[in-house]
Formats: sequence, structure tokens, C-alpha cells
Amino acid sequence: MERFRRHYGVPDDVHLEYRFWEDAITGEHGDLIIPLVAIIEGGVRFPIDPLLADFLDYFRISPTQISPNIFRIVNGVAELNRRLGFNLTVHDIIATYFLRTTQHEAFSLRPRDVNNTLVNSLLDTNKEMTDDFLLVRGNWYFPGHRCPTADGKPEEKKKQVQAHLTDPVALQAVYDSEVCVDEYANPRSAYKLLRYTPSARTFLQCRQVRNLAEALANPANQSPPAHDIRDMAGINLKKLLPPTRPQAETSELILPLERKRKRKGALKGEASQAVAPTDPDTALAASKKPEARPVLPGVDTLPSNEDADVEVVGPFIPRPGSKLLRGGSESSTASALCEVARLPGDMDVWGKSTNQEVINNLRRGLMMAVQGSLEIGDRFQRQAAELQNSLRVATRSFELRNESERMRREVEAYKEQVRIATLKKDEANLKLEDTQDLLRNALEENSKAGEKIQALEAEIAAREKAAFDRGSVEAQTIMTKQLPGIYNEAFQQGWKALYSWEESDDMPQLPPQGILPYPDASIGVPEEELPEPQPSADDVAGSSNS
Repeated sequence: MERFRRHYGVPDDVHLEYRFWEDAITGEHGDLIIPLVAIIEGGVRFPIDPLLADFLDYFRISPTQISPNIFRIVNGVAELNRRLGFNLTVHDIIATYFLRTTQHEAFSLRPRDVNNTLVNSLLDTNKEMTDDFLLVRGNWYFPGHRCPTADGKPEEKKKQVQAHLTDPVALQAVYDSEVCVDEYANPRSAYKLLRYTPSARTFLQCRQVRNLAEALANPANQSPPAHDIRDMAGINLKKLLPPTRPQAETSELILPLERKRKRKGALKGEASQAVAPTDPDTALAASKKPEARPVLPGVDTLPSNEDADVEVVGPFIPRPGSKLLRGGSESSTASALCEVARLPGDMDVWGKSTNQEVINNLRRGLMMAVQGSLEIGDRFQRQAAELQNSLRVATRSFELRNESERMRREVEAYKEQVRIATLKKDEANLKLEDTQDLLRNALEENSKAGEKIQALEAEIAAREKAAFDRGSVEAQTIMTKQLPGIYNEAFQQGWKALYSWEESDDMPQLPPQGILPYPDASIGVPEEELPEPQPSADDVAGSSNS
């Protein structure tokens, strides 16, 4: 693991653990499970690139849900941004590719137009690339750029192209760029951009360069050399970390159990493993020990010709110098027990036996029984742990069900309160509408009454004016008739005043009719023509008080 970390530049604050596909589950909150191919051929480095984290966070999917080509495309776009000086985002990737999946496949990116792609030389197969994973813990992401660690489902609307968030000029410039062209005339080659040696030589279709020689000769299209992984060939992926369970010592015989994988019919323990050279002295010393014979995995070990026939008598009693392992890996413990059973202390008893086939069958049966019993013990422990986990899950489910029932009742009560409030509001609105109708009717009645009052006032004013005009005419007529008499009366009074003087004794008391201003008119106003006296205000007040 130290060589692996040093080769791919893993920081010290990032913890890695190898996980096979059957054990690819997170241990703590915040742990990340990522395919091993994402680092070797996908360009993933720690902390992971913000563009990759934003891509996964945008669709709410985890690294275990996507195909290796998505790692190549997204990290290849990040490398193109650095080389060409662009700032292509997730929306530019969506404008070039569409995210798709099926019921039995991981998410993948398919080009909308094979002539306009961002990253090329993508492998057309993912065979043997999805079995090995790494558990990542620590500072594996940049602040503010963290991707989901649990499986999710992307929203359909996020798969659509948002033209206002894309940069068509930069996209076209990348489509036409011939940087990192490979020997297959594929521009923007994934393994050239990400500096790895491809595990296959069949790629998806893309638009190729027209003049390969000219493109390769252009210094601007050159790419850095690929990572030399020849020094990694001796690394056994299953041994990237020390085993979590204690194993038997190297001097003891190891007989591993053969476990069938659930996928592709291969063995879980298969991996590329370099065979370490053996020291001749050590090999010579080991050959002198009967328990140090080499063993093939999955093949029952048969005794050598040097071992005598054995007859098993009485219970099994290990010799004092033997080492008996209890606990730990079932295969290691079974191998140790079988080693002890195969080499008892009383070699004379074994030497008296003559039936080699019986001894072999007994030894094989004993080995199978011990291995089976230990396997059953481990299986029982696993089942007990699974049952405890199921019990916790069931308890939690029961609590969640009670909590959901309580929340449902609260929601129903809240809905009832809302319904009652709505009914009250509707009732208040009806009352308000009725009040508004009554007020509107009252206003209409008041308006009609006002109009009637105005009509009556206009009628009264017209009548008053007509009466005033009529009275004025009558008064003028009466005054015209009475004016000559008044003039004659005034003349007569003036005559009387003259007659009362002393020097006017010869003058008559009344003027002659002929000298009056109006001889034909009477003197004064006749009494029948005088108007009747109107009652005064005091008389009216007195009569009302009485």
C-alpha cells in the first residue's frame, strides 16, 4: 500500500483500504467507496478534482454508480481546462453527452454527436474493472466540493441541456482541438490526457484527425509520458493492506479454503501476485521439516511416502511441541489443526498401520470436518451479527413507523385545523358579502332618497319662484292701480299743510279735484284694497306658548 500511495501521490491525511466488491461498504460516516480503476485509468487523485465532485453532486450519485468512462471524461475535461485555459463546467459536459443507465448497468455518458466529443479513446468494455474498490477516509475532497457517498437517483430535469449555462465558443474550440492525439488518430485521447496505459485497444467511435503525422509532429499536441506501472506489477490487490485477522506462521502449513465468487464464476482470492524468490538455505531447512511441504490451494494434501500408515486409536491428543491456533481465520486455524492431526507424537502407532488409503481418507475427512466446523462457526457468528443488525434495523423500523404514525396523526390534526379555519374563513367571507350587499342596497336607497329630495327641493324652488314671480306681478299691478290715489293723497296732505299756514287763510282746506295730479283717480287707497295685517313674531310665540 505504501508503494501504491507513493506512486499515485496520495496525501498522508487520506486513508486507503482495499475492498473487494463483496465488501465494498462504508465503515464510518463520510467514508468514500471508489473503484480502483478510477485511480489507475480514471485520473482520480486526492483530494478529488472539484469538477468530478460537482458532477457527482449535481446528479446526486456516488462513484460506485458510474462506469469508468465517466471518470475518464470528467477528469479529462478538467485536464483540458488546465491545458487550454478554459472553464468548462458540468453543464458543458451535459451539452456534449447525455447521462443514461439501464436496470442492470451503471450510469454512463453517451455523446449527443459522435463528431463533437470532449474526450476520446474511451474503452468500449468495462470487463474485469468493477471488482476492486478502495475505501477512502480523511481529507479526500476540497472544501465546498464533496460528492455523495451513498447511492442516489438523478432528477430527469437535470439531464436536460441548459443553454444559458453553457459556453458554446469554448466547446467548439475544444471540439476542434488536436491536443494529446494518440497513435490511433484520436484527438484528446483519454489515456494521453490522464497519463495511463490502456488495458485494451478497442475504443468508442469519435471524429479523428485528418493528418495524423502532422498532428503528432505539432509540439502543442504532445502529452506527458504515461505513468510507468511496471513497478506495480508485483502488487497483489488483495494484499494492499495487512490482513485484519491473525494468520498462521509462515513455517506452518497453510491450506486456504476455496471460495466461489458469486460473479463470473471466478475465485475471490484470484489476483495478480508476484512469486517471491526462495532462499536456498531456507528451502533446505524447510525441507527437513515434515510440516513445511508446499500445498496447492484447493487441493487436499496427501502424505508423502516417508509417512507410515497410521491407525487412529482413541481421542486425538496433540503433541506437546505442536502449536494449536484458536480463533482467527477459519482457513488458517483449520490448516493448523490439520497439521497437528497429521503429525501426532506417537509415530510408532502410525508406523504399524498398513492401509495407506484408509489413512488418507481419515486424514481428508478430519481436515474437511475441522474446516467445516470452523466454517460453520464463522457462519454462525456472521449470521448472529446479521441477526443483531436485522434486529436493530427492525427496532429502528418500528420506531420510525411509530414516529411516522405520530407525524401522520399530527398532519391529520393540522389538516383538520386548516379545514375548520377554511370553513370559518368561508363563513366570514359569506357574512362579509352579505354585509356588503346590505350596505350596497342601503347606499342605493340613500341615493334614491337623495335624488327624490333633490327633485322635491327643485320642485319647491320652482314653485317658490313661480309664486314669487306671480306675487311680484300682482304686487306691481296693485301698486300701479294704487299709485295715483297715493299721489293724490300725498298732494292733499301737502295741501292741508299749506292750508294750516297763517298767511293762507283764503285757501280752501282741500284742493280742488281739478288740480290733483290724477283728477280721475280717488284720493288714497280704499280700505277694501288694504292688505290684512300679518301676525308678528311675538304674537306667534305667545300663541305657541299658550
